[in-house]
Amino acid sequence: MSTRVFLIEMVLMDEDENRIQSTIYKHGIFRFIRFLKESSTLTIVNSSVGLNGSNHRVIDCANKLVLGLNTHVNPCQEFEGRMFGFKMISFESIINKQISLKSTIDIIDHVVHVFKSNVSNVKDKNKRTMELCDLSGNYVYLTLCDHYASELSKYVVDHFDEAQTIIVLQFGRVKYYTGSDGKVYVSNYFGSNVSRLFINDFLFEIEEYKNSLLGLLNGNDVGVRKPIPVKILSSVDDEFLKATNLFNICDICTIIFPKNIIILGTIKAICPDTEWYYSGCNTCNRKLMENNGEGGRLYECKTERCNVLGVLPTPRFKIKIRVQEPTGVVALTLFDRDAKMLINKTSTELIDSQKENVVENDGFPAELDCLLEKKFAFKIYDIGDNQTPSSNVDAVVHYPNLKYLPLRGDQIKSYFSLEPGNLTK
Repeated sequence: MSTRVFLIEMVLMDEDENRIQSTIYKHGIFRFIRFLKESSTLTIVNSSVGLNGSNHRVIDCANKLVLGLNTHVNPCQEFEGRMFGFKMISFESIINKQISLKSTIDIIDHVVHVFKSNVSNVKDKNKRTMELCDLSGNYVYLTLCDHYASELSKYVVDHFDEAQTIIVLQFGRVKYYTGSDGKVYVSNYFGSNVSRLFINDFLFEIEEYKNSLLGLLNGNDVGVRKPIPVKILSSVDDEFLKATNLFNICDICTIIFPKNIIILGTIKAICPDTEWYYSGCNTCNRKLMENNGEGGRLYECKTERCNVLGVLPTPRFKIKIRVQEPTGVVALTLFDRDAKMLINKTSTELIDSQKENVVENDGFPAELDCLLEKKFAFKIYDIGDNQTPSSNVDAVVHYPNLKYLPLRGDQIKSYFSLEPGNLTK
């Protein structure tokens, strides 16, 4: 079925930065369509003024311009106004509910916190929520949905190392939530392409904001929170999946230059004859060395950060597992943070349970069995760095730089466009 366009809504701005909504109805689209490009400058003659009864009122104005059969449009080369004509709204006026919910707003602020989205929730998959702070220390919440969230994700992947995040949202909407916390949310204009998102762009407004923010931070202004770097904005989808190559286990031996990869596999076993925990330093988490001196057994941390004798040891997970998929087997290591999230217990708790149950002292705690036969996406960092490739596709190699992500079969297929049994991206 063909798509028919019955009208086009747009926002026009003059050289004095006055903005008004404009409409082209079906009978005039063919005459003006070639001129309709964002940021283009036009001379419009013989337009008419009508009432703005649109359900998508972008500008809070009772009237609108209508481009009809008698209207003439030509390119203009002498426009002297600014490109975007932002009309920035302060957070104070938003918080004090001085903004009409029927109109859109423009804001510029820096990101101080981001809320991780739940990739298993379909509604949250294309939604990103973050906390913004202005130069006066006020803050509101920003939610980006649909292609605006995708635009943010793409920016994160392409500019992962930038130190701060300044966002401009033009034609956003405000929503107030009644409750004990009284949160105020700003979002893109839902169901349309009206809003415009700028992230660390080379705009005068953003450069001016950066300079003002830097001055406040250098002056130790405690009321203004520091901006977070771009990499903190990355969701599990961005950081873990989209920016990483998917590999079969049999292809690991072909990697020469360091790279981050993902393998999809099932934990089939915990490697025998290995310790499942180590004695770690409370400060740096590194493994402690035993020192049997005259004062008895002492633990020493030899890292440059600590370099101290007599450290109180803390048990930490170091579980070596064997992961299998149709092309081979690989040995990986789960460290303390990831293991605790999977097992829902600390290594200290498991050691105590072993002491109570003498039968299990010679083996692994029964609680570790919950890892077996579970399928995960494993992210391996810097593989190929100072490692010798092997021609044996079933070679068991330990890669300690590991993260994991539990995925259902339907999620794996949606992320990587995989057919069952095919693990090649």
